[in-house]
Amino acid sequence: MPRRNRYQIGGEEEKERVSRSQKKRDSSALQEVGRRIADIPAVKRARLPLPGDLRDALEEYDRLSGFEAKRRQFQFIGRLMREAQEEGTLQPVLDALAVLE
Repeated sequence: MPRRNRYQIGGEEEKERVSRSQKKRDSSALQEVGRRIADIPAVKRARLPLPGDLRDALEEYDRLSGFEAKRRQFQFIGRLMREAQEEGTLQPVLDALAVLE
């Protein structure tokens, strides 16, 4: 069976394409939000409605001391935040963060 040209309109529903650069900008923005959450003292952070795995990742970040380890942990936190955004559980966190700041 020959490959279909990606520009052909057919049986599949057309999906909105997001450029790679836009994905990187979105990822960096979520990492920055994660950095703002990590900068909040642990007592105030406990009041945020964070998903469990994200809360664990932020607690692990607090325990780390090396620059490179913290950088990698923030990449992981960014991934967890992207997953939370896809699941729809990130918006309450962002709303609560706006109230705290």
